[in-house]
Amino acid sequence: MSKPLKICLIMQGGRDWIGGSEYIKNIILAMGSLPAETQTTFELNLLCDDKLEEEIKGQIYPYLARIYTQKDLQPITLSNRIRWKLSRSLAKIDNPRLESFFDNNQIDFVYPYSSRTARKRSYRSAAWICDFQHKHLPHFFTSEMINHRNKIFADTAKYSPTVVLSSKTAESDAHRFFPETINKTITLPFKTSLRSEYYAHDPLQIQRKYCLPDRFFIVSNQFWQHKNHLIIFEALNLLKEKLICPVVVCTGHVYDNRQPAYSDTILQTIHKWGLAQQVLLLGLIPKNDQMQLMRRALAVVQPSLFEGWSTLIEDAKCLGKHLILSDLPVNKEQNPPHSVFFKRNSAEHLATFLANCWQHLMPGPSPEDEAMAKANNLKEIKIFGETFLEIAQTLG
Repeated sequence: MSKPLKICLIMQGGRDWIGGSEYIKNIILAMGSLPAETQTTFELNLLCDDKLEEEIKGQIYPYLARIYTQKDLQPITLSNRIRWKLSRSLAKIDNPRLESFFDNNQIDFVYPYSSRTARKRSYRSAAWICDFQHKHLPHFFTSEMINHRNKIFADTAKYSPTVVLSSKTAESDAHRFFPETINKTITLPFKTSLRSEYYAHDPLQIQRKYCLPDRFFIVSNQFWQHKNHLIIFEALNLLKEKLICPVVVCTGHVYDNRQPAYSDTILQTIHKWGLAQQVLLLGLIPKNDQMQLMRRALAVVQPSLFEGWSTLIEDAKCLGKHLILSDLPVNKEQNPPHSVFFKRNSAEHLATFLANCWQHLMPGPSPEDEAMAKANNLKEIKIFGETFLEIAQTLG
């Protein structure tokens, strides 16, 4: 009997980029959903820093053979620094500290990881590029950020044998902006896996916890400028003039590390247009609370100016929710049920959909829609897990 394939996932993101940690979490949960006989063919491990969120850790722990942290890597001492420097200059090893960890622990496949190491390696790997936002919306980045991303992506395109993208839209961008990725890319749209408890809890209790009204829309995005919250406020202001006053609940970290003053713009805009009773900012809340409010909401609004593949849309699909989405090509590629698309730079168009949904939709959850969505999600999760396992077994 051959030994199980030893896979090491490298944790992405964190508080400033929830999407990164959610991405890795969803791979782990998808792998954990595979049949028991399939799970005997691989061993799943995670490498992360020492700040893994307890909520995420609790969800993924049952499916991992081991969680490695920085303490499991060689210590950063003077002698090691000298040795690593020699390894980089003489042996052309890109990241001696990490790569010795992979060697010593007999890792077979690492993801996501890109290395410029020239020597034959004991492990295989594949890189992941989440999106090419800096190419489409350069005004949201400093020149240093743009140069940094271009350097990383160019190296990934040149040195990685396999580059994973989350959408056909992103794959097209990869081929356009970094032609060396042609014939190296594979598209793997991720799927979210929601805990069964999310469907069992009473969303009305969480609604009351945050003192929210019965009827509201929800936006669950970090307050990054490209997430385009301001167009929602503009649409609400237009509707207010017609005496239509929808309520919008916003969850997510109220800070953009690229534009630190943007949170002030958010607050000033809300008060300038007198929307304080209609726009309710909850900040970063527990995942269970977010899911219960999403279940309770009339609809989920995703006004973003750019996405690689939206976690929010996948979460909403799992709950059978109605969605009001910006007309991004990638949003249309995801094409969730019960969705409408508005012109992403048109507050008037968005206002039309908000008014119509405010008039006709009822607070959730809908047991029928949730049951259908949950059954479909189980099938999608299984396909996602099987496809990732195939990548780990055959590519890199």
